[in-house]
Amino acid sequence: MSPNLDYSIPNPKIDPARRPPRAFKPDGSPNDNDRVEIGPTDCAFGEWAALGLEVPNLERMRQARLDRLCTELKKHDYAAALLFDPLNIRYATDSTNMQLWVAHNPCRAVFVSAEGHVILWDFRRCEHLSSHLPLVKEVRFGAGFFYMLVGDKEDQEAARFAREIDDLLRQHGGGNRRIAVDKMEISGILALQRHGIDIKSGQHILEQARLIKSPDEINAMR
Repeated sequence: MSPNLDYSIPNPKIDPARRPPRAFKPDGSPNDNDRVEIGPTDCAFGEWAALGLEVPNLERMRQARLDRLCTELKKHDYAAALLFDPLNIRYATDSTNMQLWVAHNPCRAVFVSAEGHVILWDFRRCEHLSSHLPLVKEVRFGAGFFYMLVGDKEDQEAARFAREIDDLLRQHGGGNRRIAVDKMEISGILALQRHGIDIKSGQHILEQARLIKSPDEINAMR
């Protein structure tokens, strides 16, 4: 049956037949504004070029940040970092989602092994928000176990999440059970400790990683 041209959309936002663009913007991102990550406009790129400012390469900057985090984990002999702070998640993955809300409702998290294996927990049906980030190897759901979200099942949900972390440490920890955590619900801390996981304060790991800026980060700040 032929489509009704009066009501058809010539350039639908969701189009499985669309091929990825071959052209790229000056920051290394695909030249396609019909996507989650839109970024600066052509006007901004033009103004920066006129000022002689070098545009950061986003792919290279993301890799440098992950490398910095892994360097700090290895320096302190930690198997991994488990991050709930949305600013730390952004640093480690460049992934964002409802930043203000998750700042006081911890339901997004990221696991970063010392060797750089990255797993992100997000809201359900939000995996498309990080599909442009190749450093994120897997997107899962269910990192929230605070009362507003799960009610009287807080301990049960924390135990389920802790089993996932225990399994990841067995896969990617190389026998190391020391993990850096930035901030976490008490029920989650207790659940991890029941698995014999040695929890260490992780905020200093992120601060030390941020201390050294890559050339692309400096270009981004400029």
